[in-house]
Amino acid sequence: MLNIHDPRKTESIPPLLRLGFRPFFLFGAALSVLGVVLWVLALSGAINFQPHGGAYWWHGHEMLFGFVTAIIAGFLLTAVQNWTGVPGLGGNKLLALVLLWLAPRLTLPITSVPFELVMVMDLTFLPAVALALGHSVTKVKQWRNLVFVPMLLLMASLNALSYLALTDGNAIQAQKALHGAALVVIMIVALLGGRVIPFFTERASAYQRKTNLWYLDAGTFVSLLMLIGALIFDLTALQRPIAAVAAIIILLRWHRWGWRHTLGVPLLWSLHLSYLCIPVGLGIIAMGLPFSAGFHALAAGGMGGMILAMMARVSLGHTGRMLEPPKAMVAGFVLVLLAVVLRVMAGLIPAAYLPLLIASAVTWGLAFGIFILKYGPMLASPRADGRPG
Repeated sequence: MLNIHDPRKTESIPPLLRLGFRPFFLFGAALSVLGVVLWVLALSGAINFQPHGGAYWWHGHEMLFGFVTAIIAGFLLTAVQNWTGVPGLGGNKLLALVLLWLAPRLTLPITSVPFELVMVMDLTFLPAVALALGHSVTKVKQWRNLVFVPMLLLMASLNALSYLALTDGNAIQAQKALHGAALVVIMIVALLGGRVIPFFTERASAYQRKTNLWYLDAGTFVSLLMLIGALIFDLTALQRPIAAVAAIIILLRWHRWGWRHTLGVPLLWSLHLSYLCIPVGLGIIAMGLPFSAGFHALAAGGMGGMILAMMARVSLGHTGRMLEPPKAMVAGFVLVLLAVVLRVMAGLIPAAYLPLLIASAVTWGLAFGIFILKYGPMLASPRADGRPG
């Protein structure tokens, strides 16, 4: 990592606000636990939880536009520093962005707060992240990495569509917008995964990275874009064949990344198995099985599993530690993948839906709880090697 900060200036900033990954990984992980626990308690009737939009919409929205966007923001705002050499967002500017993310999280459950105010606050966050990212990228004319800006803005647009559909009383369209946004996240995961998974695998194993095949890369993004369109515009007849094509392309792409060399390295197999959930989820959709099962393979596995694996690695590297996760974190990787299996089974076995959902929520909460307990002190402390950041 480039040492591009003034050490004296960095030392005056609380460690938690020195780089984007620190607050967003910690608070995002906490929200992921809260979002699942409250949803299951509300669904089972254990609590009367009535946030704006209802508990069902709140759960889907907050797991995407609360949890996932926090991790994406933390990763991109940290990675852009390495890509460009421009110091990453920190200090008061980072604090302002964190508060902008936090405000709608705190107010969505409070129905006495005007819904329009919550909506405006929430819709400001992703454009603000895109602006910060775009500023660093354009400053050094590194156009290749500008691709994330339109993706963030597309997510913001789908967030707006979901909010507006709710105000019109169209809960179905609001949910479709969330599904479309989830696929945009899968596109981001596919793009980042294609960069970092082969790179990490090569660095930590005997695997020799292969040259990317442009048609597999292009096919991944084109097929996912088409699937987003088919979902949003209710083109039901096209959804299954597009999902099938996307699953095959993404599986072929992943197969070239050296997965056979990862079995003894938790920071690698956790990434590979989580990424594998993407073609599995698309395959479930393509086979015409319950959409919820396929969607949650994508959401819990392709997003949640990948997030946990990436946070575990990035947090070690950017806090100046060896790339050896705590032993408990290895159990966390197993637990989050078990949560994915249980959640997919809940969608496939209606008679056992609630018990499987509760079991999935428990294993998910344990996985991210382990991250919070083991990595929270790292994220809130100065780098172990004494360097800035």
